[in-house]
Order: sequence, then structure tokens, then C-alpha cells
Amino acid sequence: MSDDLHNSVLLSTFSSGNKKYRVIFHKGTIVWGNGKPPIEQESLPLENVISVQHNYTRSRHPSDGEIQDPNHFTINYAKKDEENKWKHHSLTLGHSDPLQVSSWVKTLQNHLQYFKRPKRLLLFVNPFGGKRNALKIYEKYGKPLFQIAGVDVTVNISQRKNQIRDFVLNHNLEMFDSIACVGGDGTVSELFNGLVLRECKTLGIDADDIEQELPKPKIPIGIIPGGSTDTIVYCLHGTIDPTTAVLNIIFGDTLGLDLVSVYDESNLLRLYASVLSYGYLGDVAYHSDKYRWMGPNRYNYSGFKKLMGNRGYEGEVAFFSEVGDLKSSKCYEKCDRCLSRSSNCDKTEKEWRTLKGKFFMISGANITCSCNRSPRGIAPYSHLGDGNVHLVLVRHTSILNNLKLLLRLSSSNQAVDDLPFVETYSAREFCFRAINGPSRWNCDGEVQHQTNIRAKVRCQLLTIFSRGTPKPIETTRKCCGCY
Repeated sequence: MSDDLHNSVLLSTFSSGNKKYRVIFHKGTIVWGNGKPPIEQESLPLENVISVQHNYTRSRHPSDGEIQDPNHFTINYAKKDEENKWKHHSLTLGHSDPLQVSSWVKTLQNHLQYFKRPKRLLLFVNPFGGKRNALKIYEKYGKPLFQIAGVDVTVNISQRKNQIRDFVLNHNLEMFDSIACVGGDGTVSELFNGLVLRECKTLGIDADDIEQELPKPKIPIGIIPGGSTDTIVYCLHGTIDPTTAVLNIIFGDTLGLDLVSVYDESNLLRLYASVLSYGYLGDVAYHSDKYRWMGPNRYNYSGFKKLMGNRGYEGEVAFFSEVGDLKSSKCYEKCDRCLSRSSNCDKTEKEWRTLKGKFFMISGANITCSCNRSPRGIAPYSHLGDGNVHLVLVRHTSILNNLKLLLRLSSSNQAVDDLPFVETYSAREFCFRAINGPSRWNCDGEVQHQTNIRAKVRCQLLTIFSRGTPKPIETTRKCCGCY
């Protein structure tokens, strides 16, 4: 931002309805208040402003349409509520002098131009995921806000599995500066798998070679939740609120998200962003597909059946593990750990380790895997962009212990990593070999039938629209005898 714009100052008194406000703009912040006791004042960072627009009024002659109101303008902005969700607000200001209005609109619009925000968005909608309401979500929450923000949106409605991946892999995307999707974790996976493979194809890189550095897609992506669990969105924003997701795209702020590439003996199977899970969750994903007509409840039904079966899976896990304290920090907005890894993801010391045994479940969590059903997730200390996956090994045990595990996963104040039959390791790579009775892998909600795999973290391979999960709001609870 230039010094002239950064140091510019505006100060005026405006009317808003029946109230008068003293409004000042200086150093990227708009402040308005009534100026009289009791003083009520609000402060708005410009980075949270969606748009600044002249107001329009209807002409007396219908053929003329709307005409610009020289005496009023509206500031559309976003503000967090008590639950840390972003909400759209607007402030309409009026002044008897049109030059005052024009000066404010022009200055604020010039300032907004210095933010790198999406202008031409390609948006994929998956109408079949989750509750099959992705198009309604876009029409209700996305379309109005994108129009207010002046984002030109091209909507593409997918009709089959892998259509999104194939589209971004084979079509010209030069007219777009950003891509987003409305759907669940599987829809998001299609999108970034297609983008990475597109870069490999363009640069002539063999994606099947695990030793190759995979190229980073140049175009940032956004996600609007429309699936069953929406784990990736929850871990990015701390909520699956669609308005919050849309506003994070409009703001244009980005962060680097790790992806994990999964291989069999000779080929790249896919990349994932949330979790790759073998055993219990792999079987649940496979068998629940038969009950898609049940919607999200199919996971509960299949999960209960597999839990009571209490099958164990023998195998050998080798992992390139990070040496250090696994619980050193949690990942929130402006995370120091992720920011420090943005330029170098191989700072820490690592070593290969091998474990063999009978497991109930093996999960490679790239993110915390938090969601509404599991507020802390299976890996609460995992980071979005530190170049490591958290390998969670659940030993085969009793049905009672399995129930304890699931209860911990659904708890908002307890974690699974202190259970005696659960081990968690931070790893840059890991590989698995089944010894007998193979299961399947659940990869971002999709079933992978190859049992013996090798996975490698690709540090901050994806640029994604998000400011990160906000730190939780601390609340003080009073007992019934306190006043």
C-alpha cells in the first residue's frame, strides 16, 4: 500500500437513519461513533470491508431505470459474532454535500484495490454430495455476497464422479484468477488432485515418481461446505458456516495447506488433505457406500456394525518421524509454526521407525480432522502447513475400549491420544504393509482398495483462501451460587 494512501485521512459527520455519526478513516481503519455521552464507537479494519458502493434510487420514469444517489453510500463489511462466525453487515451514510460522499467512496475504493482479492472465480457445484443441497447453498449464501463484492462467478455444475478433476486437468483456466467448489471433502479432493496433475502435465513431471517434487498450483482455491462432515472446511475456519466460507474467499487472504501423495508399488493413487485411514474407518467407508440413500446417517449405521464386529488388522508401519514434542502447539490463525515452514519444511530432525502389530485403526491425519461430530478431531495438535502428518495408531483391543475411543472423538474437552492403546507420531512419510486379512483405505472419504501403500507429505502444496482457525473464545462459567 502506497504511503499516500496509507497516510490519507478522512473525517466527516454523516447521517444514518435518525442518527448522526462522526466518521474517521486513517491508517486502514474506519471508526464511527455518536460523539456524545454515552459514547458508542465501532472500529472496522479495511481488510474486513467487502465493498463500498454509491446508493441508487428509482427514477421517476421507469424507462430510465435506477439513478445514482449523490448524497448516500453504503459500506458492506464483515464482522464476527459470538461464535467466531463471520456475518455480513452494512452501514449506509448520508451527507448533504455530494463531494464529501464522492471523496469517501473514491478513497475507500482505491484502498480496497490494494488487497489481492478474487475477481474472476470458477465455481464448481456438486449437487449430489451430502444432503444434495449444494446448489441451494450457493444461491442462498454465495451468490448474493459475490455480487456485493463484485466477483464475476462462472458456475459449473458437476454431473458425475471425477468430472471436476477432469475439467481442471484438461480445460483452459487462464481467464480465472481463483477456483472454488461447493461440496464435501470428496469434491475438494477432486479439485486439488486435478490442479496438481495439471501442473505435472504442463511441466512434464512424472507424478508417479515419489522422489519427484510435485509442482504447486498457481491458482488459489476456496471451499464452500456442502458435504456430510466438511472436515477440511472446519479445520480451515473453525466452523462449517457457509457465510464464513464465502467471506474468506472474498477477503482473498490465503495460507499454505499441506497435501499428502499416496502411492502403491508403481503409481500415484491420489493426494489427500484430511485423513487416510485403514481398518475400521476404511471398512466403514466401503460398506456405507451401499447405503447412500440414508444420507449422512449411513456412517452411523455402518460404524455401529463394524464396531460390534471388532475386527483387528495385522500389519507393519514404517514412518519417517519428527523428533520433538508432538504437543508443542495448536494451529490457529497466523500460526508461527506454519509461517516458519512456508520457506523451509525440512528444518527438523527426523528418523525412520518401524512398528508391527494388530491394529483396530491406522490413520494418517494431515489436519486435526475436527468437525461438528468430533470438535477436537483425531489429531488435535496437527498443523495445516508444517510439512508433517500425524500418524495415529489404535491397537486392537476390546469393544469397550473402542467405545471409549469413539466417545473421546465426539467430546469437546477430551482427546484420544492419552488412551493407553493409542499412539501418535509426527511423520514426513509413512508406509504400510498388511500381514494378513487386508482391509481398505479411506482417503478423504473415498475408498482406496490398494492395501500396501506409501505416503509422503507435500509441504504447503496448495494455496487456499482462509485466515486460519480463530483462537477459541474463552468464557467464564459461573456456578449457580455466584452473582
